[in-house]
Amino acid sequence: MAEPAENSLAAAEAELQRAQLAGDVVALEALLHPDVVYVAPDGAEFGKAQDLESHASGQLRLTSLEQIQSTARQFGPTGATRARLRLAGLAGGEPFEAEMVYTRTWLFDHGRWQVVQAHGASLPREA
Repeated sequence: MAEPAENSLAAAEAELQRAQLAGDVVALEALLHPDVVYVAPDGAEFGKAQDLESHASGQLRLTSLEQIQSTARQFGPTGATRARLRLAGLAGGEPFEAEMVYTRTWLFDHGRWQVVQAHGASLPREA
């Protein structure tokens, strides 16, 4: 089994953010593990099919994504990223703006990183 290159996890996180902003379902398909689970700020859980469908259908469309801070830690074939982001877009046809922190667990398998678990937390708006 090939080992991941140093700093390759940070590059995978950046690619995921680019794919989310572009609504690139093909890139997201490759970056999300078949068994991925995303836990939303309200505790709702979503799988890969739901995530991809939200982007493909336009149910979720990001118009801006600004990374404020990001860390990536590799532990052999596993890793974790934490990204603080400022987002804007449409969700269910309604405009939104939010500052979020995403924590993702990644697995390096078959020569690529894939998200296996993710959690998003909404940060309060600064006055």
